[in-house]
Amino acid sequence: MRKVVIFFLSILLFSCQRGEVSTYTKYLNHNDTVRYVGKQQCRACHAEIYDSYMQTGMGKSFHFATKEHSALADSKMPLIHDSIKNLSYQPFWKNDSLYLKEFRLKGKDTSHQLIKKVNYKIGSGQHTNSHLFEINGYVHQMPYTYYTQEEIADLPPGFEDGNNTRFSREIGLECMSCHNAYPNHVEGSLNKYESIPSGIDCERCHGPGEVHVKQKLAGNIIDTSKYIDYTIVNPAKLPLDLQFDVCQRCHLQGTAILAEGKSFTDFKPGKHLKEVMDVYLPKYENEESFIMASHVDRLKESACFKAGEMTCVTCHNPHKSVTTLSATYFDNKCMQCHDVCDDEQTQNCTSCHMPTSSSTDIMHVAITDHKIGVQTGVETKKGAFLGLVSINNTSPTNLSKAKAYLKHYESFDANPIYLDSAKYYLDKLPIEKSYPLYVQYYYLQADYKDIVSLYMQHLGIQYLEDNKSEKSLCLSRIAESFSFNDLDEQALSMFQQASKLAPYQLNYKLKLGVQLVKMKDYPYAEQVFKGILDEYPLHKEALVNLGYLSILTEDFSTAENYLNQAIALDPDYLQAYENFVFLAQIQNKIEQAKAYLNKILEIAPNHKAKDFLQKL
Repeated sequence: MRKVVIFFLSILLFSCQRGEVSTYTKYLNHNDTVRYVGKQQCRACHAEIYDSYMQTGMGKSFHFATKEHSALADSKMPLIHDSIKNLSYQPFWKNDSLYLKEFRLKGKDTSHQLIKKVNYKIGSGQHTNSHLFEINGYVHQMPYTYYTQEEIADLPPGFEDGNNTRFSREIGLECMSCHNAYPNHVEGSLNKYESIPSGIDCERCHGPGEVHVKQKLAGNIIDTSKYIDYTIVNPAKLPLDLQFDVCQRCHLQGTAILAEGKSFTDFKPGKHLKEVMDVYLPKYENEESFIMASHVDRLKESACFKAGEMTCVTCHNPHKSVTTLSATYFDNKCMQCHDVCDDEQTQNCTSCHMPTSSSTDIMHVAITDHKIGVQTGVETKKGAFLGLVSINNTSPTNLSKAKAYLKHYESFDANPIYLDSAKYYLDKLPIEKSYPLYVQYYYLQADYKDIVSLYMQHLGIQYLEDNKSEKSLCLSRIAESFSFNDLDEQALSMFQQASKLAPYQLNYKLKLGVQLVKMKDYPYAEQVFKGILDEYPLHKEALVNLGYLSILTEDFSTAENYLNQAIALDPDYLQAYENFVFLAQIQNKIEQAKAYLNKILEIAPNHKAKDFLQKL
């Protein structure tokens, strides 16, 4: 009787047909109290599926950087050289642990060397392996990627063309939540984690498994050949729109804008993705280029998709690696809809209709173009910019669109056209919604006076969101604006509020410390900078500020120690060398000051050090 009641209640929660917009779909594991149990729990009952899935790209998406999981284990461990920064990178193994050595040669001598252990590899190895390191829970990317298709190494995407940020790119929740199972993220931080799982797991596509496991252990078994088991999501039995949302959560890369009150870990299979986020891509007339994770966007442009009820799983079995499938697997999928009798025409359909191509965002890779169609081979010239388009939501709000244009400008393309469009949508919003976005808009233009005016006009911060992350960011930007306008007491108060709301956002603490130095509260400033190093010992900005602080307090040997530590982390750290000039000058060591000024000009030939050196 109990089984029947449970099943009947579940049926009442489901009220839609395939193909309809399924507003009322509700699975038992959608409840926020249902916990994720981990993929090993799934393996206990589904060992065959589990073992097969673990060989897929998703199963191999993220893991410890050991020989078992790293594509570098079978490589020649290629060295790479950043000719713009004049830095080289060499990976090497020490037993089963992977390390990366950064170094610079001056003649035959090594003028700089920094070695870091690689904690994680990210990427399945079908296209790439990139590398991450972790210190005290803070995760950053390393400047080395192995491109497996060509068996070469190079800088990671985004690090090329003089943009090598070395070891400082923070891996936040937005990035981690697509490349991996949901981690245990520390609130009040960008890139700190209490624990990190290994690989995209079963529950990313099936939802949290606690209620499912409990009911199966209690003997509540449902015949899934006849009925749907609502304790867990089976994407194959979802309506088409929701089935598609499961895949486009991660196979739709772009500018992701969260709905109010949502996090990047809030999406659950069986729900509408647009309830959690809108994902935008810039669109142009006659554009045929595409980015790496654009499978959904390209598929939606296909005639096959537009003509029939098609989703990703029409052709793909998520539990099987494409590398294990027979040569005719996808041909047979095509033949289910296309009646072609001549065998010669049904061999490797995808080679003509879904050819491999390079992506615009990741070098050294060839990916399958998921826009199915007749390829003319004629290149079309990209036309006029049409705007940012939300791929998963045909009716995004003005608030969402304003956020998208601001984020795209700040994160991807600092083209003024995006700011102009952002302003257009901002002006349509009430002030209680637009206030933090106007702060962002003015901040991106370094228009600090307008931020202060906005604050004064609207009586402070009453319109800031309850979201701690958004609020702390906005407070930090307002604080900077007050500081630039020498309104130091107000700046200090806001920096303190921002740091309290986001205690593990070390950048906010750094700005608080700098403000305290400006106000000559050296003991408090020292406490803040040392607190940053307690959290993250390799924080070069905290080190250089402690060096500067030590100069001001005439503790010259301590200043030199801090500055040397900062330069050991970054051999081209201009602020550290500037402080060394200050240190030498205050001690009347003129020749030493000249040597540091020449070093600055070696790094930045147009630096103002040139004028100062002439005066010396």
